[in-house]
Amino acid sequence: MGKGHQVWGWVIYDFANTIFSMNVVSLYFSLWITVDNGREDILVSIANSLSMLLVALSMPGLGVVSDRYKRRLPFLLGLTISCVTFTALISIVGWIVPSMGWRVTLALCLFVGANYSYQGGLVFYNALLPVVSPPTQMGRVSGYGTAMGYLGAIAGLALVMPFNQGSLFGWRIPFISGGGRVATFLPTAGFFLLFSIPTFLLIREREEKGSLSGVNLQEIWGKVWEGLSNTKRFPGVLRFLISKYLYEDAIATVIIFMGVYGNKVMGFSDSVLVPFLMVSTSGAIIGSLGFGRLTDRIGPKRTLSLVLVGWILSLGALILCSAPFLFWIIGSLIGAFLGGTWASSRPLLVDLVPQEMLGEFFGLYSLSGKLAAVAGPLIWGGVVLLFRPLGLVRYKFAIASLILMLAAGLIVLCGVPSRGWPLQGESSRKVKK
Repeated sequence: MGKGHQVWGWVIYDFANTIFSMNVVSLYFSLWITVDNGREDILVSIANSLSMLLVALSMPGLGVVSDRYKRRLPFLLGLTISCVTFTALISIVGWIVPSMGWRVTLALCLFVGANYSYQGGLVFYNALLPVVSPPTQMGRVSGYGTAMGYLGAIAGLALVMPFNQGSLFGWRIPFISGGGRVATFLPTAGFFLLFSIPTFLLIREREEKGSLSGVNLQEIWGKVWEGLSNTKRFPGVLRFLISKYLYEDAIATVIIFMGVYGNKVMGFSDSVLVPFLMVSTSGAIIGSLGFGRLTDRIGPKRTLSLVLVGWILSLGALILCSAPFLFWIIGSLIGAFLGGTWASSRPLLVDLVPQEMLGEFFGLYSLSGKLAAVAGPLIWGGVVLLFRPLGLVRYKFAIASLILMLAAGLIVLCGVPSRGWPLQGESSRKVKK
């Protein structure tokens, strides 16, 4: 089977799983819990944080197991089926459990399982990149995957909307009646499963098989600790992971609070925010493709450095921005740099570590991202609370705190070694003894 088929199989998974992240994580679940069931936001926050904590604790170890087994696809398949099942069950619980208290409790538990499975699957999905792509094209392929993910976000909203409202932007859809937010989880699960099928049909891992015999918890966590304590054996890995933690603090916060900023500071209503976010997502698609190609030309470290500089300048302009049309332009730029971040980050890690240890290090890669997703929003909330007497200006200070985190991440990134680029064939990574 040709390499192009495998690339397509890898890329389409990004499209599939983003249908889940957009419809469940970013949109309908929190609204269903807090509005439809009248519960406090803190319940959704606890469920989300718990799922992230479980990922942070378990995925480095599972990454070691996958390295030992020399397989990523079985882990990805299991977590995909788990996510689809938990997601579908949220709708079923919402329909059949009459007690609101039990309904909410069960739904929150199911969400923890679904989000854990989704986030955990990304570890093994990322580790499949060198399986489907030669070293000289990893930046481009990574960019394709990221772009398809943003297409999945837009398509997912359109595909699932009729199950909520019974129409698509006012157009009635035959044979579908709107069932409210609770009705969105089952079709979301179905579309995730449907679009992920090509991944498991088209990707073929190497014939060499590993073994799980003798694997135990002590060995697994010993390997994880070895990866953390001995990253100096692989020049630049520890610096990159620290840099990634810092800049992802800021990026994760932007993803969560850009809508709040647009509403409170810019005065955008929901009817304006929705197309604004769609335009920003379109910018992310362009950024993913463009920066993916740039990664192949000048290398992942240089590309990521340019992307972080773009983030800093864009957020700086956002602080000074007061005109709505400028906010649209800045939002599109931020979208492009968001796409560029993921398109260049994955190839940089692949560039720094041996291929046979990718599962372990993508587990650490995931760990830094999950911890950042907890810390960044807390910093934003603390700054907004601290400067509350200043009114809306406090949001400008919150943006400034994100710029500081991005700048710190860029400074740390400067110490990551950069090898000659473009690569010619499979790279040989020098390991310090």
